[in-house]
Amino acid sequence: MAFNVCNKEGKHIGVTFGKGWPLDTYRIGQKNRRVTYVALTDQRIEDWDMDYEKLEKQVAERHSAKNLFGRIKEEALQKELKNYWEEEKARMKSAEKEGENIYQELKEETQGEGYRYLYRDFQPAEFDPNFIYRLYHLKNRLDLKPYWLGGELDIKGFLMYDLEEGVLYDEKTLLLEEPLDYIETEEEYQGLKPIHCVIAHRPEVKIVGMGVGEGLLLGASIGDFGGRNHVHYTKVNLLSGNALFPMEAMIHIHGKKGQSLTMYVDQEKNNPVAFICDGVLYTA
Repeated sequence: MAFNVCNKEGKHIGVTFGKGWPLDTYRIGQKNRRVTYVALTDQRIEDWDMDYEKLEKQVAERHSAKNLFGRIKEEALQKELKNYWEEEKARMKSAEKEGENIYQELKEETQGEGYRYLYRDFQPAEFDPNFIYRLYHLKNRLDLKPYWLGGELDIKGFLMYDLEEGVLYDEKTLLLEEPLDYIETEEEYQGLKPIHCVIAHRPEVKIVGMGVGEGLLLGASIGDFGGRNHVHYTKVNLLSGNALFPMEAMIHIHGKKGQSLTMYVDQEKNNPVAFICDGVLYTA
């Protein structure tokens, strides 16, 4: 199901939490990006914290492994799980074959410690249904809360995790190799937790002409149109965790490449409502 997340030293960072912002997939380079949130917390996910029975029902429904009375057809479900398991093993073997020469070079450079940095996945040696359920939960970016049986999570903020660049550290943990020195605050804004980012490329600020109708929608009055006839917006690529993603804000953010940027997103509207950059609070 959900996974713990650690850094390359094995230190716990947090837990996967469901679809990250933006919710839809987007394309950078050759891959469609699928991003999930990492909730920053000292708490860890253990097997007894998760409702596997609830997820089992969802997987069975997805793969038509229920009878007319809604009961799970165990043989059909186990067949689907084992098919998925074999697909994952085949994908691993393909990755090993493609990376064989690179691995040998990397192994020499790292004194035999290069395995986790080359192969982009981990798989237990024996069939483990719970591992398959966790992968299903992760790859479908399901929300953590409906399956969480533990106590209330003490969340300090969020990072993003790009599943296309993901590395499994072990059967219950994702690896986040990138540095996190841009996390600057745990401050909330109107009850929203901070999402920590760094400005990856030079921001682009645009000035767009504004018609009367647009101006009225943005809060202008007829008397404003002597001078209020344009709007600023900022286009920028942000890096959070291992996820690079584009963002546009209808506001002029005075930020530079390499600066930390904290974002606050209204999850119900899927819309950023505030930013902190270089000690300045911007509200959209």
